[in-house]
Amino acid sequence: MNSHHTAGSRWMRRLAVAACAALLPTAAACAPPGGGNTTSSPAAPVEVSTDLGTEPIELTLYDGAGLKAIDEALIAAFTELHPNVTITARYDPDDVQAVNAPRVISSADPPDIARIIALPAAVNNNQLTVLDPWAEAYGWNDLPAGQLAMYRVDENGVRGSGQQYTMASGFTVTGLYYNKALAREIGMTEPPSTLAEFEAALASAKAAGILPIMAGNKNAQVTFAVQMMLNTYLGRDAMNDWVFNAPGATLDTPTAVDAASVVAEWAQQGYYPEDTNGTDATTAAGRFAEGEGLFYASGNWDSSTLQTKLGDNVGFMLPPTRDGSVLAMSDPVSNFAIPSGSDNKNAAAAFLDFLRSDAGRQVAVDAGFAPSGTGDVPATEPGSVGADVQDAFGRLVDGNGQVQFVQNATNGMTGTWLPQVQMLVADRTTPAEMMSAIQSAYEQDLLK
Repeated sequence: MNSHHTAGSRWMRRLAVAACAALLPTAAACAPPGGGNTTSSPAAPVEVSTDLGTEPIELTLYDGAGLKAIDEALIAAFTELHPNVTITARYDPDDVQAVNAPRVISSADPPDIARIIALPAAVNNNQLTVLDPWAEAYGWNDLPAGQLAMYRVDENGVRGSGQQYTMASGFTVTGLYYNKALAREIGMTEPPSTLAEFEAALASAKAAGILPIMAGNKNAQVTFAVQMMLNTYLGRDAMNDWVFNAPGATLDTPTAVDAASVVAEWAQQGYYPEDTNGTDATTAAGRFAEGEGLFYASGNWDSSTLQTKLGDNVGFMLPPTRDGSVLAMSDPVSNFAIPSGSDNKNAAAAFLDFLRSDAGRQVAVDAGFAPSGTGDVPATEPGSVGADVQDAFGRLVDGNGQVQFVQNATNGMTGTWLPQVQMLVADRTTPAEMMSAIQSAYEQDLLK
């Protein structure tokens, strides 16, 4: 473990830290398009305490409906430790939660804990509580820099640095699933860690009549491969700067074009299925589960299905890089904040701290996600692909290699990447044209 890792017992001891004398300032933000552009007034300062006492405390939590299972498990585990606390959850459908959130968190009776997607927007309109005093009291500043960057917004509204506003309930983690039986056919005894080793495996698979990479590019799955190459060619900081909208961040560079060119060459060499642009992600996962394809780029969300279908015949690896370093797309499951109008900020902050405790981390893993914070890898079935996923995430955190998804850079980026990667694999655009189009759309989105 690196210096960010601490024994699990230390997390629990921090719940008993003496009350902090710091006073809490608050700040917040405006809504995304269609969100109502609601603004909250800064709340009165709060004396920070990590002692929840014994008197009854009632909290409310707001999230997307698709995350009800993990939220309920987290609530149950937290309230078992703090029986005087009751948490009532409210859910909106996943496809409207982000749009509804600005109105919900700035209402006359806001939740105490809420999932925030448009973080800079929420900060700019005084809708969120600055968490720095609790970060000091609980020791959150010791979290990996890659995670803290996802929680922070600076005075210019740029994510990545500045004051802390959120804490993740867990993380997604992406990489490559691989078929062990097909790997043995080409002599691949260990998952490749470098780009050179990976490309050698792709060439050997193609020569053996095995599809090298399964992908459902009807849902832009080739974007996974493009970002994997962008990550290793440009590096974590440059990629996060772009996703976080740092001033001057650009993907329209010769280096980014070189990264995209790698994926274009894979397509030209027939490493993807011929019908990839007409195949959706669900179908692609199913075809991989039936034995079609040596590799399948995806994330932790496919691990349970692939384990059921392929059993011991499936493994999971982090994306290959040019130098063997660890870099992968990994973002929060729910990026929880405390709305500025919450009446129970200390108890809400205790819940956020619980997310990185041993118990909270185990809940995330049991729900199929990677855990928040740092520490020993929570228990998973030995030898399972789930264990591979958790081991990969542990190495990713150790190497401080978490990178945000490029599709999350602006509200319109998902719709921009889709046609571009489809044209790339169909040889209807060049890597240079693609990166220019991506950057142009990105800059236009930032002006909206």
